[in-house]
Amino acid sequence: MLVVIDVQNDTFDERGSNFAEWSKVIEEGVAKRIDQSIENNESIIYTKNLYPDFEYDERSAESIHFDEAIYPKFYTRLEDYGDEYTKTFYGIPPNHAQNIYENYKDEVETNQTIEFIGVETNVCVLANIMVIQNIFPEANITVNKKLVAAASDDLHDKTLEVLSNMNVFVVE
Repeated sequence: MLVVIDVQNDTFDERGSNFAEWSKVIEEGVAKRIDQSIENNESIIYTKNLYPDFEYDERSAESIHFDEAIYPKFYTRLEDYGDEYTKTFYGIPPNHAQNIYENYKDEVETNQTIEFIGVETNVCVLANIMVIQNIFPEANITVNKKLVAAASDDLHDKTLEVLSNMNVFVVE
């Protein structure tokens, strides 16, 4: 199973409110990994971060909706082959977590590897790994360190170190 975290315009498009150059570094690898999952008929879960209501006090709805959209390079792949879970803050909310458990428990029991890719390593990737690890404690959780990124290289590296100490396999 592949879990793709927040591959949205907000971080991948130069016009996004949180765009950073590091997203361009992982963009092609993320697309290839999604394609590999599709070719292997592997389940794909992806998160879409929705901005909270208070954001509308600070900027336009148009700007927010642009940022929330899945980046075009990934959109068709994920829309056609993935299972979307929305969140307003960092991690998948409990009701969605329950749905993931119900929808994927048999698959995880037979193939216990769940790989994470996306952004940001130290925020949403970390938070959602913790959610999924609590849903499927017997699963082998992996994070591909070349397919996750953060605005801060230091926090990225520290988060990968913390994850490796939490029974998460950090792979390349």
